[in-house]
Amino acid sequence: MQQERGLTLVELVVTIAVAAILMAIAMPSLQSFLLNSKVRSAAGRLQEDLQMARAEAVKTNQVVALDISAANGGCAWSLAPTFSSYTPMTAARYQNEYASVSCTATASQICFDPLGTLAPGGTCALGGTFTFTPNSTGTTWLVLVNAGGRVTSCLQSAGGGCYIAP
Repeated sequence: MQQERGLTLVELVVTIAVAAILMAIAMPSLQSFLLNSKVRSAAGRLQEDLQMARAEAVKTNQVVALDISAANGGCAWSLAPTFSSYTPMTAARYQNEYASVSCTATASQICFDPLGTLAPGGTCALGGTFTFTPNSTGTTWLVLVNAGGRVTSCLQSAGGGCYIAP
């Protein structure tokens, strides 16, 4: 006699039940991971654009400004002058890409001079802190610009500053 190969209905139902239980356990962790990833991505995008502004100021030997507006929990930013390789972050684009991430800013314009340091004067701020927070629970990321023009990002600690791993 020839023996049949395959799964019985009972084996299939048990396998599906075990998979469903494992997915139910993993789903909250996955959602939290995805939200924290969006927060970090939004902060990373601003950090990259600030570093690009600094590099363009040095490369073109002119003052380059990054104008940022944080309103209704969202953000928008752009460089002035504009460069062909640069795509500004519009409010609509921010809402589309980072819908569940709120943004606040302590400065509305960061200007870099040809030496790569912050250019004072006018509406240019001498540093700033940009905070990216999930609309629900999760981690908060900071993008910091110091008076020397250095741009960094970090996980916010309980005290409000940067978390430094032990």
